Amino acid sequence: MEDLGPIREHYASEGVVARVLAALRNASGPDVPITSDTLAPIDHFHGKGVIATEEVSASLQPKASDHVLDIGCGIGGPARWIAAKYGCRITGVDLTLGFCEAARELNSLTGLAERITILHGSALAIPVPDASFDHAYSQAVLMNISDKLAFLREVFRVLRPGGLLALSFVGSGPAGEPYYPLP
Repeated sequence: MEDLGPIREHYASEGVVARVLAALRNASGPDVPITSDTLAPIDHFHGKGVIATEEVSASLQPKASDHVLDIGCGIGGPARWIAAKYGCRITGVDLTLGFCEAARELNSLTGLAERITILHGSALAIPVPDASFDHAYSQAVLMNISDKLAFLREVFRVLRPGGLLALSFVGSGPAGEPYYPLP
């Protein structure tokens, strides 16, 4: 099994929610409502931000009855945005405990806690039963996992037959393999 300690340590951070809310209020005023839309410029930790989340969700087209997995959910911005736009249930899993705690708190502040479940765990050992999800997506996570086949095996274990997977990630190019963790 891959040693994920360096990745966990790289992304660990304290006071995430306070910093996010301070940035939001600084940009939009002290009385700004806390919603998935107002948070979107701040809480999508991947290239292209909410635009990439729109593209990923458009490829999945989740229905309100669907259960969608967010692999490497971070502080939950994409999960909140998709749950708010499509009315579906989302389960997010992330390796960084502080991100999971922040996601839960932000989900509560936006009124989306009943639609979104956040699990602390690894993308290589997702703590759910087989065939639990209609769809899954991951943004800017696969680039931090050297064993891509193990990741894909695990994702397809938790997807229901016919479920869709949407990925957005950095890969190797002319300069060779990326240096992990990224970015």
